Amino acid sequence: MLAGIFIPVSAWGVSSFGCIGATVAEYLIPGLGYGILGHYDKMLVLGGSRWIVLNKYWQNSSSSDYEQYFNKIYKETELADDKKQHDFFYSRETYYANVYLSMYGNLTFATFYDLYETGCEKNSSTFGLMLSPFQVWEYADEWTFWVPTIWASTVSLDSDLVTYHVDNDLSKNEIINTSFLQYQLVGVGEEMLFRGVIQKSLFNLFSMGFSKSPSRWGSIITASAIFGAVHSGAGFTASPGVAFVAGIYLGMVYHPAEGNFDLTQPIAIHSWWDTILEHRRLKDAKFVERKSGENALNYTLQDRRTYPLFGFNYFF
Repeated sequence: MLAGIFIPVSAWGVSSFGCIGATVAEYLIPGLGYGILGHYDKMLVLGGSRWIVLNKYWQNSSSSDYEQYFNKIYKETELADDKKQHDFFYSRETYYANVYLSMYGNLTFATFYDLYETGCEKNSSTFGLMLSPFQVWEYADEWTFWVPTIWASTVSLDSDLVTYHVDNDLSKNEIINTSFLQYQLVGVGEEMLFRGVIQKSLFNLFSMGFSKSPSRWGSIITASAIFGAVHSGAGFTASPGVAFVAGIYLGMVYHPAEGNFDLTQPIAIHSWWDTILEHRRLKDAKFVERKSGENALNYTLQDRRTYPLFGFNYFF
């Protein structure tokens, strides 16, 4: 919705009603807007990708084994030692429906950015930006990339308190492998939307009445507040406060005090942060077979204590 507000405003100023119409058409029917504009490469790659993942989402979400409600998928339990147990309940259809919906959303964000950034003019830079996480030579000597990346690689996660209850047709390795593309796209899509569209639009707006420094800080803080507001903290998503602080950091990297807007490093930071944390969490989590009909609402965690006696372990 936010992108739908900002993009037409930008297009109005730098292009024509045709750009506004193409943006709306592309949002409603993947590939149509790019086809109208004659951007056939984007029609095939971005529009085609959105159609593929949307179709996959429809296939999985229409199954009788699909669970729509998050309160039946995820359960958080307070333990006696002030730690928390996290339990996820997935059928194959529920898991993949969520994955494909996430991919669709982030590909849509990338599409909004592509049309916004050049006012619907042809460009090849968007494809390059989407590959930012792998363009290490662009930021290999930047501490702003390595500090959060190393932190994500080393911070304690308590992954032994995470359990995935999955059907027997959904394996741990399958989830780990799928998560790589999913979370790489999260970094790409969210940075293109929140930094590339929203923060930049706010900077242009504030610059109409203020100098560069207050406009820069105003756009960083406001975009970060929006970024924080859309994060609920449910499951392992960032809490609003953490997302706000992360948004400030990413916003400063995107728009340095001395320099121009550059999404390459923010996309790389965000993509690897999410991907590394999720990979580590999944790798060390417990995976058990989900019982028939079991979900987060009807599951009861047995908080058992172990007492060794005469070489045997007794549970109470």
